[in-house]
Amino acid sequence: MKLTRYTYTGPQSAASLRVGEARELLEVQLLPGKPVELPADHEYTLVLLELKHLVLLPSTEKPAGKTAIASQKTEQE
Repeated sequence: MKLTRYTYTGPQSAASLRVGEARELLEVQLLPGKPVELPADHEYTLVLLELKHLVLLPSTEKPAGKTAIASQKTEQE
């Protein structure tokens, strides 16, 4: 089950969702202004998106095998 990160902007709430092929139970707390992880293709997620209660957060995953290197510019005169 792949979860997508959002910021929740609706009223305080909670939900229990059946997800995946095994219909596992996923319980989530929905707190205004806080991040939440939900399955992007779930009907409940789609409703929250339609109501504009979710804002997609940028992915924090880094590509495998790559490291961030700070580049410095040198001036030559």
